[in-house]
Amino acid sequence: MRRAIISICCLLFIVLHLNACKVTKMLSTQYSENIASAAYGTEANHPGMNDGNLETLATLPAQNERNFIIRFSDTHPVRKIVIHNGNLFRFEMHYLDEETDKWETFHTVIQRRNVGDDMAQAEYVFDRLNFRTKMIRIAVTRTVDDIIVNKITTEPGDKVINRRTTLAGRYYPHFRVMQPSPARIREIEIYHLAEK
Repeated sequence: MRRAIISICCLLFIVLHLNACKVTKMLSTQYSENIASAAYGTEANHPGMNDGNLETLATLPAQNERNFIIRFSDTHPVRKIVIHNGNLFRFEMHYLDEETDKWETFHTVIQRRNVGDDMAQAEYVFDRLNFRTKMIRIAVTRTVDDIIVNKITTEPGDKVINRRTTLAGRYYPHFRVMQPSPARIREIEIYHLAEK
């Protein structure tokens, strides 16, 4: 009798465990294939950004305006974006609204300072998104390699971060100017919900 009860309990446990795995799978969000991949006809302003290889670096030159752009072959819904970072520190994520033909901001990132041994956060995941677009832009405002210098006067083309009047407790009017460095991304992945 005792063996029968133990056998029934074990069988019941196994059945419940298998059903729980199926229920968990049904309740979890299922995403499509990576639609940012060049294999799906998606174009990027740097081919290293969507080639499927995390070892390649998409690099933009050291300028004040640094934008990574992804262009789909058709309008797609977007639900999740994963960015494998190179050196981005502050950036904005935009999508092109086809009705207004304007860039709409859907996320602004300011990296946490405490990221362990690395200078830059290795990966950013943006999920629970819900928009349709043909283009996505990553507008880089700062990288971890950018240098901030103090200048008494600015020159044409300087990107002024702010203006201060004191330095080390003394009156010293000056500008804080960013000297940009190249911006780098390893890979971008974009998903919509999987078809059922």
